[in-house]
Amino acid sequence: MGCSSSSASPGNAGNQAGDKQNQELRLLDEYSVGLTLGEGAFGVVSVCKKRATGEEFAVKMVDKVETPVEAIKKEADMLQSMDHPNIVKFHGVYYERCFVCIVMDKLDGGDLVEGLQRHLKERGQINCLDVVHVAYQMAASIHYLHQRNVVHRDVKGDNYLMDRKNMTDKQCKIVLTDFGTACQASPTDKLSSGVGTKIFWSPEFFDREYSQKVDVWAMGVIMYGLVSGRFPFRDENDVRNKEVRIPKRVHPVCEEFIRKMLDKSEKTRMSATDVMNHPWIAGKFGKVEDSNGKAGEEEGDKDADGMAEAGVNDGIKERRQELIQRMNREAESRKGIATKKQLQNHKHKKFVVADKIVQGGKASYEWWTEDQAKKDKLLDFDNLAPAPKDDPMDLAMLRKHLMEHNIDPTKFGVGKAKGIEQLAKEVETGASRLMLDAKEHKKLVRVVDIVVLKLRPADGSRLLVEFKELFPDGRERETLRLPGTKKEPHENARQTSERILREMMNIDPSTVSFDFSTVERQEEETDSPSFPGVTTVYRKELVECKVTTPDKAAQEKVGLPAMQQWNAKDTQGNTKFFTWLTDSEAEAKKVKLKVQGSHISTLVKAPIGLDEEALREYLTSHNIDIKKFGKDGTKSLKEFSNELIKGETRLLQVDGGEILVITEVVMLILQNPEAKETLVQTAQVWPDGKASHQARIPGAKRRPDENQFLCARRILKRQLEIDENAVRISQEVGYIEEDRSSKSYPGLKTVYRKRVIKGEVIPNA
Repeated sequence: MGCSSSSASPGNAGNQAGDKQNQELRLLDEYSVGLTLGEGAFGVVSVCKKRATGEEFAVKMVDKVETPVEAIKKEADMLQSMDHPNIVKFHGVYYERCFVCIVMDKLDGGDLVEGLQRHLKERGQINCLDVVHVAYQMAASIHYLHQRNVVHRDVKGDNYLMDRKNMTDKQCKIVLTDFGTACQASPTDKLSSGVGTKIFWSPEFFDREYSQKVDVWAMGVIMYGLVSGRFPFRDENDVRNKEVRIPKRVHPVCEEFIRKMLDKSEKTRMSATDVMNHPWIAGKFGKVEDSNGKAGEEEGDKDADGMAEAGVNDGIKERRQELIQRMNREAESRKGIATKKQLQNHKHKKFVVADKIVQGGKASYEWWTEDQAKKDKLLDFDNLAPAPKDDPMDLAMLRKHLMEHNIDPTKFGVGKAKGIEQLAKEVETGASRLMLDAKEHKKLVRVVDIVVLKLRPADGSRLLVEFKELFPDGRERETLRLPGTKKEPHENARQTSERILREMMNIDPSTVSFDFSTVERQEEETDSPSFPGVTTVYRKELVECKVTTPDKAAQEKVGLPAMQQWNAKDTQGNTKFFTWLTDSEAEAKKVKLKVQGSHISTLVKAPIGLDEEALREYLTSHNIDIKKFGKDGTKSLKEFSNELIKGETRLLQVDGGEILVITEVVMLILQNPEAKETLVQTAQVWPDGKASHQARIPGAKRRPDENQFLCARRILKRQLEIDENAVRISQEVGYIEEDRSSKSYPGLKTVYRKRVIKGEVIPNA
């Protein structure tokens, strides 16, 4: 049986009307968003405050990349229809471009896992008699759902929130949250979807033939954890075969209660109604106190941290943080607040920027004289070998990457379609890049950067439009477009603009002045016949510029001041015809002049690397002993996986089958030729306020799917907060490679590669 969303009850008709209205409203118009309360596989939960009243709530910002909008809406509808003291209360839903935001009650006590950890640390094991009220409320929430033919499918300690930190306080209220996996199912309906958290799965859940009683089993797992401080089972084998052993100190009625919930037979396991009627819940048991159990009386996970959800990988966390920042900028823009950051650090002798890797950290930079830099041996790069070509992309990994985003790579190379090798080559050379469009579920797009000129006469009264192109063989076509071309990876918008003038229009760039402070950015989507199933996004930068030369011959060459039509032969031998139009005339001819919709991009870095499970399989298949990871100073598989997903390292199989760990760094030697100075990072300030003083050239780890020049431009804009249009990057790249044995990755050789790229600050930029 499939899962259908529950419909709102008649009593919520008013809320439904409000829900529709909220599709027009934005979250940040109604609420301010504060500290993050938690983060899971599908989204971020933060504190939010209603602007009109100052009341505090919680907002669950569900990530559209990880969850289809239909599923998120289903969760909102489901939660909206609930009315029970132990189900979190719904207050509204807001549809942002990259998130669906569900506003609900905020509870200040954290979740049950945090409460358990706190109790174990401060007061020791929990007496089972002290959590009867907790068990009752868990049972009441599940019973309410099952009475309405709803199965939650992700009942766990992380999803029960408390209104106070002490769960043993008899007044402690708990509520069930996170209805992303909930669906309708009667007691006899059978479900098959593998959702939720596996450590809480019952045997029939693993069989993919289950019903409501999976929620009862999961409650049994929670109860076992509360009274023992550990999980009853580690994996599917334990779930199917291990006999549950309850600590001796647990009251016998409570022991029976847990055993009946953890009955491996779905048929004989208690229902939610049975749970509510059990003597332990009903309070029909003798006042027998817990006895102190012996330490280590049974096997199990004795680390209470193990009761918590594994959490989301660092790559997803970074993406969400970036998208939330963009959402804030968009909200400020709607209010008329200027949010564009002035990237002018190249003009300051010293400057400090927020560390983009270490949250809460800062980095200090200074411009040093050439003698200072040489004294610290920061410029000893004169005799470097030229950088070799990049390693070819791993086509097997690229195919896997495409399939994970619902793109069929078997259609590449068929008919007129290009092969997957050509897509890989584009990414390697920086001609295009693969990114996620975060406003849709797992939408991988091919991004091509374009620069377009809005060239005007000195008085700004007209706009230059290309209206026709004549090919050497006599063919011609109507174009009606602004002049533009693809941006090369080593270029900034200034360099591309100058190339357009020089190579496409035969105009000397010195006769034109540019305004890069008003660059508009526009993203246009189109289906790509070259790569079936892949959407191409042309990311355009619209640059305002004017013909300001007083030279009459140069003006007449481009039809000025008479505003005449003119033509020029480009470097490909094609003749382009141009005319000067007013903006309204150009718009009437459907020439695209303005950015439509939001100017805030929804494009983010695509996920790469291997998650922990895939990494385990990969290493095992290549005879790497994974048991050595996470011991004696080595990285755990989770840490290693996070590095791969963030692009800080990558795995490369070389001839002979050996697996290498590759760490590649791009170093940017940024110099001011007029002042004869070099930019140096002089200090790193950590979140705790401690500083490490150092002198080094700015650099960043390069992602495997990132062209070296794009990495250098990322260092400029993101790390140094310097306008890339103020710097020319050299195409000459130096190279250093070192093989090292590293204890971090047992059984794997580590190769460190450095690519050294020079950049010069453009005078008066």
